[in-house]
Amino acid sequence: MTYAATAEWLRPKLWVGLAVGAASWVVWAVSLGLGGWYKDSGGQLIGADHLAFYHAAKLIRDGQPHRIYSYPELIAEGYQQQLVGWDWGGPSRAFEAYRNPPFYALLYTPTAGLSYYESVAVWTLIGFSLLALAVLLLRPARPARVLLWALAFFPVFATASFGQNTFISLAVFAGVYRLLSNDRTFAAGLVAGLLWFKPQLLLGLFVWWALEPRRYWRCFLGVGCSGALLAAVSWAVVPEASQAFVETLRTNAGFSGFGMWNVVNPKGFFALLLPEHPQLHWPLAAACAVAGIGVAWWVRRNSGGPVAVMFPVAVFLSLWASPHALIYEWTLLVAAAVVLWERLPGSRDAWLPLFALAWACLTVTSALTAVQIRHGFPVVVQAGVPVIGMVGWLAARELAREPEEHR
Repeated sequence: MTYAATAEWLRPKLWVGLAVGAASWVVWAVSLGLGGWYKDSGGQLIGADHLAFYHAAKLIRDGQPHRIYSYPELIAEGYQQQLVGWDWGGPSRAFEAYRNPPFYALLYTPTAGLSYYESVAVWTLIGFSLLALAVLLLRPARPARVLLWALAFFPVFATASFGQNTFISLAVFAGVYRLLSNDRTFAAGLVAGLLWFKPQLLLGLFVWWALEPRRYWRCFLGVGCSGALLAAVSWAVVPEASQAFVETLRTNAGFSGFGMWNVVNPKGFFALLLPEHPQLHWPLAAACAVAGIGVAWWVRRNSGGPVAVMFPVAVFLSLWASPHALIYEWTLLVAAAVVLWERLPGSRDAWLPLFALAWACLTVTSALTAVQIRHGFPVVVQAGVPVIGMVGWLAARELAREPEEHR
């Protein structure tokens, strides 16, 4: 089937996507209600990932910033269990480690004086507000409809239900796009520099700007200025935590102890596919990243590099090349999708099938991977990674196909 025929077949069935997306939120709400609203029916702490940010801010607020990265000590004393008021991890002492730079924890200190559950509620509202802000910054013709579809996207649901911070990253990317579309390159770099709390997300932007250094050198300057300012804030306000961060940087940067069912990137794909050959995981992942960079260069050469083309490429590359891209990080695709749909309407017959494939893939991939791991499959296939890679390649071909449409 051609893109046009597939898009025509899909259009009357789009309500299914909204229904499935709504079901995730309804099931989660019912589960929380059955669990007493502080955990779900399975005993999982509400917004568990938020606990890492909350505990770091709490230690700063209590005058103990040097302990932020003292994981064994905090685990031994059950520090996080004390914060939530119950032994949520059981005998295994579940622990949400804070691995971001110290300056990021300062953002959470205003709510560290509240209970953990109140802090989760406040940051959930902040997250939804940032999601709405990101949509507005991207300037779609129908922002309410875009927001509705964003809420039906599983990574968005995962961000909110896990208590993660990807809505901050999404708002930053949207701000970068808005500024670059207005040719405000230094300001765009300053805003992009806010991503130093998750520096791997800068990868795609750096590649894009490096392909046109004469046009985007001010972006690099802006990113550097933001980084210097944030580092200065860290060392001035929480010097003990900053020193501890430097001392634990290598360990934190190489951390890979998260649940592999949740990982959607080439590094995780090969780790699951080739468990007996760990020496191959990084080289194969690096080859995928290099291939992604090559595709970005090819799109730039064929399209002329307009912002509406290269921004989605940069978003995808940041996720594809990162060894730490988990399911909720793919929320950033919302920004790429809005730009493609709104700024390149001539290709909507292609975008619709590709968006639908990515949506379906990211909706089921974590669950399918979890089932394989739970049943002890000797080899686990994280099918979402090759499918997403194919979607990225097909989108790149469309972007490079008729460059005159993108100028």
